[in-house]
Amino acid sequence: MYLVFFVIPVIVMIPIVIYLYIWFNRFLTLFPAIVDKLRHGLAAGAALVAAYFCWPIYRTGGMVTGHFLVISLLIEVVNVIIKKKKKGEVPKVWSFLYRSGIISLVIVAVMFTYGYINMQIVYEKDYTVSSEKVNRDLRLAAISDLHLGTNMDTEKLSGYLNEISAKNVDALFLVGDIFDENTVKEEMMKAAELFAQVKSAYGIYYVMGNHDPNHYRTDKKYTEDEMRQALIKAGIHVLEDEVMKLDGMNVIGRRDASSASRHETKELTEQVDQAVFTVLLDHQPLGLQANADAGIDLQISGHTHAGQIWPTGKLMELLGASEMNYGYQKIDHMNMIVTSGIGGWGYPIRTGGHCEYVIIEVTGTGK
Repeated sequence: MYLVFFVIPVIVMIPIVIYLYIWFNRFLTLFPAIVDKLRHGLAAGAALVAAYFCWPIYRTGGMVTGHFLVISLLIEVVNVIIKKKKKGEVPKVWSFLYRSGIISLVIVAVMFTYGYINMQIVYEKDYTVSSEKVNRDLRLAAISDLHLGTNMDTEKLSGYLNEISAKNVDALFLVGDIFDENTVKEEMMKAAELFAQVKSAYGIYYVMGNHDPNHYRTDKKYTEDEMRQALIKAGIHVLEDEVMKLDGMNVIGRRDASSASRHETKELTEQVDQAVFTVLLDHQPLGLQANADAGIDLQISGHTHAGQIWPTGKLMELLGASEMNYGYQKIDHMNMIVTSGIGGWGYPIRTGGHCEYVIIEVTGTGK
C-alpha cells in the first residue's frame, strides 16, 4: 500500500514538475518585459506551486493536472507537425494559442465540467435474468461504490434509498466500498441506519470492498470493527465468506480479493443446495469462470466504477486488473453483473461511466 499511495506518486511527480516548468517558461515568453533569468525563476516557482496543488496525484488536483499534461503533450505533437509543414514559420495565431496553453485549458474545463455534472446524476439500471432454479419471481437491488462523502452525503443517499424501498425488493445487496478512508464516522453510522430502513423481504446484505476497512490511511476516522458493529446493530447482515440460506435463494458474501484469508467460492458453494438459486456478492469481478464452475447462478460485483475516468476502465480490463469492466455477461449458466456504482472515489468527477443503482428481476426460465 505504501508503494501505491506514496512511492509511485512521488516518481510520477518528477516528470510532471519538469514539464510544468517547461510549460510555464514558454507561457511567460508572451511577456517580453520579463528578462530571461526572472522568467526561469518564475517558471520554476509556478511549477512547484502547481505540483503542490496536484499532490497527491490521485486527488482532484492531480486528475486536473494529469489531463492538462496529456492534452498539452498532444498539442506539442500538433505544434511539431505545423512547424514541419510551415518549415519553421508558424502562424501568429497558432503561436499564441500554443504558448498560452489556452486550448488545453478550455478542453480540461469542458471535460471536468461534464465530469462533475455526470457525477451528480444517478440512474436506475434494470436487468432481467432467468433460471430454472427459481420457483417464484425475485426482485433484487444492488448498490456498490458509494464512497460516502465523495459526491453524496446521507441526505442525498436517503432519497435514492426511498426510491429502492418503494420497489418492494426482496433483498438489498451492498456490494463493497460503500464507505472509504474519507468517510466520517457520524455519516457512516447514519448511513447504516438509512440502509436498514429499506423495505425488503429478506433484508440487507453487505460485503466489504478494498476501501471499507480503512486500510489506506493511518489516521482512521473509524475502525473496521466500528463499521462492522454499526452495520450489525442496524440489522444488516455483514457477510465475510459466509452463506445465508433463504427461502428460495442462497446468498454468499465473500471477503474482498485484497484479503489474504478469504475462501475459494467452491468452498462456500459446498455448503448450499445446488438446486436453489445462488447469488454471489463479491466486490471485485475476478475469478468469474471459477465462480461459474462452482455453481453460482448470479454474481454481482462493483469496484471498477465502469471506468470513472476515461479510458481507465477498458485499460484495466485489457491489462487484466479486472476481468469485466461493466454491464452484463453470461458465463456458462452464471449471470454476471458489474455495476458502475452509485458514487466514485477520490474526487467528484466522472468522465467515464455513470452513477447507478441496480434492480434485478429474477424469473423462472418458463416465463
